[in-house]
Amino acid sequence: MPAILWFRRDLRRSDHPALLAAAAEGGDGVVALFVLDDALLARAGAPRVAYLLDSLAALDASLDGRLTVLRGDPAAVLPALARDVAASAVHVSEDVAPYGRRRDAAVEKALAAVGVPLVRTGSPYAVTPGRLRTAGGTPFRVFTPFRRAWLEHGWRAPAGSAGLDVAWVAPGPGRGVDALPAPPAVDAVLPAAGEAAALARWA
Repeated sequence: MPAILWFRRDLRRSDHPALLAAAAEGGDGVVALFVLDDALLARAGAPRVAYLLDSLAALDASLDGRLTVLRGDPAAVLPALARDVAASAVHVSEDVAPYGRRRDAAVEKALAAVGVPLVRTGSPYAVTPGRLRTAGGTPFRVFTPFRRAWLEHGWRAPAGSAGLDVAWVAPGPGRGVDALPAPPAVDAVLPAAGEAAALARWA
């Protein structure tokens, strides 16, 4: 049974705790998935959509052409794919934004109906929002005590997923990046997309 790794804002292979979890569970490999969510696309401008599509192409190249891309409501798309591939679980990085929490709750409920768990591992943040609280258990309202607590808490080292040997499951017909629409034309010059380009800019 393969595991599904649902990429969202974490379009990379290195420092990816959810990838490690999916690889450890996916006895028959890992389905790398990105869902083009119409609720998010409707609010995105042309530069953002163009950069997203370039980023997906770069991620697909790093996965040797094994990225599955589906479009629609994740609460409908994920259970259907999980049934199609007989998935053991769907792995994600936790999303703490309001829309993300609502979406993930709906996906978790829909997956439960087909007997597949949604497994949250890690988050896009050094310290997951909401983890640090005052001594009274309430959110911080002043920056300096929050900063002190953040530094005392510390953060995990990068997850060692960069060179992980993963058996990526090939997408089915019409489910790869070749089925994506052409990026919209934009006037601005966008930065190079993808993990390698981001690491080069950081260096």
